[in-house]
Amino acid sequence: MITLLRNAFLRNAAVATLLLWAPALQAQTATSFLNDVLGAAGTINTDVAANGNALKSLVIDFFILNNPSPDADGFVALTTLRQSAIEGAQDDATAAIGHAAALDSYINPANIQTWSAQIEGLGDAIVAKSAVLRSLILAGDATAAYPVALSIRADLTQQFNLSKQIAREAAYYKQAQQAFNVRILLEDYLGNPVTGSTGLYGYYAYNEYTGEYVYPDYIFADEFPDLRGSTYTFGAYPGYFDGASSRRVTLKASQEGPDGFIPVTLQYWSE
Repeated sequence: MITLLRNAFLRNAAVATLLLWAPALQAQTATSFLNDVLGAAGTINTDVAANGNALKSLVIDFFILNNPSPDADGFVALTTLRQSAIEGAQDDATAAIGHAAALDSYINPANIQTWSAQIEGLGDAIVAKSAVLRSLILAGDATAAYPVALSIRADLTQQFNLSKQIAREAAYYKQAQQAFNVRILLEDYLGNPVTGSTGLYGYYAYNEYTGEYVYPDYIFADEFPDLRGSTYTFGAYPGYFDGASSRRVTLKASQEGPDGFIPVTLQYWSE
């Protein structure tokens, strides 16, 4: 009887825990998961930079100051510890971008997952090479140790660059969580509005991050509904005797007019 009561209590406690956490889980959005990715990338940057500084100190101590017994053991211990933290952060980034993609099909997690895996592989190599460097330094073999130190530095640089790519991709997808309506306006070289028909063959919006061209719903329309947040180059396809300048715009809510559209003005010319 006691066992049955205990099991029932544990089941009820588990249910209560799930109910308690349910609102928090439901409140998670793609944006919050993208913030987690950005946080993980920041952790990777910090620890990679710290490992780079530790390597620099060791190299100066041994190769330049000719200290025969630098703290190679401490270097290996701290490098291994930080690489463990880096691996945890890249695991977090991989999981978070997967959750974000599950909530927004526009998000493609492949790049961040690939870069995270590369960071992990580089971390394993750095730990292994650090142990080799330690052994060579303890043996006093500067000739063999120097290229190993250079190789570790190259791996750390690659880790740092990959974490920057992760942050840049996550920041783009975070920006893209907001949609904007854009309307193209034309003006002449004096700043006067150009109204009525022109010989232009339509407008385009070029997403500078993805390299994607976006077009209005029909060929001669001047409105782009529901553009994902990003930086775009807006332009026009010229006619036989007229055309328009292009304009680069980073879409922001502060640019919206009372009608909910962001006006983008291109300078029109005609022969």
